[in-house]
Amino acid sequence: MLVYPVITAITAGVIIILQMILFMYAAIGRGKNRQGLGDGGKPDMLKRIRMHGNLIENAPIILIVMALLEGAGVARSVLIVAGAIFVLARILHPLGLMKSANRTGFRFAGATLTMLLGFAGGIYLVITAVGQL
Repeated sequence: MLVYPVITAITAGVIIILQMILFMYAAIGRGKNRQGLGDGGKPDMLKRIRMHGNLIENAPIILIVMALLEGAGVARSVLIVAGAIFVLARILHPLGLMKSANRTGFRFAGATLTMLLGFAGGIYLVITAVGQL
């Protein structure tokens, strides 16, 4: 029986809204800097592009893992915590980049939380899948 992944859907909804905000932020920067493609060697443009790009690089795999775990019947509380951590991490990271292109506490926290969530999700996914054999 196919189960609709409600927690993953909510998380994905929030992430796509964040992605659109970062997309608009990069687009506004392109207009402001008259930069059609690339960053033009402008640090502000590079930061805007990376804020958007970093989310795009991480969101699909985390959401896929969440959906697979949710479909396998993993406890909703685990998925709610994972989704909340992911949303928080993806908000912290661009906030840190807005402040500085160098290492900041927000950027470090966002990247670290995403990385830990990815490792935990991958391990949990393998264990869950092996248990289904």
